Amino acid sequence: MGSLQKIRATIATPPEPFVVTRRTQERVANLVAAAGEDATILNVGAGYTDLGRKVINVDIFDSGTTDVIGSAMALPFPDASSDLVILQGVLEHVADAAGTIAESIRVLKPGGLFYTEMPFLQPYHESPIDLRRSTMPGLATLCAPLVEVESGIHIGPAATFAWFSRELLARLLSGGRPRVYAKASTILGWFVFPLRYLDYFFEKLPHLHTVASSCYYIGEKSRE
Repeated sequence: MGSLQKIRATIATPPEPFVVTRRTQERVANLVAAAGEDATILNVGAGYTDLGRKVINVDIFDSGTTDVIGSAMALPFPDASSDLVILQGVLEHVADAAGTIAESIRVLKPGGLFYTEMPFLQPYHESPIDLRRSTMPGLATLCAPLVEVESGIHIGPAATFAWFSRELLARLLSGGRPRVYAKASTILGWFVFPLRYLDYFFEKLPHLHTVASSCYYIGEKSRE
């Protein structure tokens, strides 16, 4: 691709209306580091993410960084074999969220940790389907019988406002025509994305989980 084509491609694709801040990135990295060198760590529904050499990437397709092909709803690992299971942006896309969490709990060792994120206020987005949303306490309830270690805002309320504004206006302007929607979404994306940077501040305010774009949960499997 030539330089002019690269510039055109960049202009045609505005930044996402949300930002995953360093605080969130460090949260996951710290969980991986704290698990220790000999830990068995599963990144389920990993997609194109890579959390380090000691993390086993699991997905239903080979992304190039996938280590094990398998479904989050039927993990190809023995009971009580993992120290940490990570699901990022997975639960809204699986047919059975409760069953997926049960599978993660099954493969966790007693005392093992489970980390997940789930949208609360986000527009519909397919990958390949989009089935559900959850509040922060709703996510904790879904993850029972794990013992909650920590929960909070994953993507903040500024992203909620930016993303919904872009989506609503683009849908209205398109009149249901896909090509017009795509163009409108691109143009509007350049106007709304700077709002996302407010979340570097907003995500530090725990009470704003009531309008957060998504929330996270960390739970521990009972040692009994």
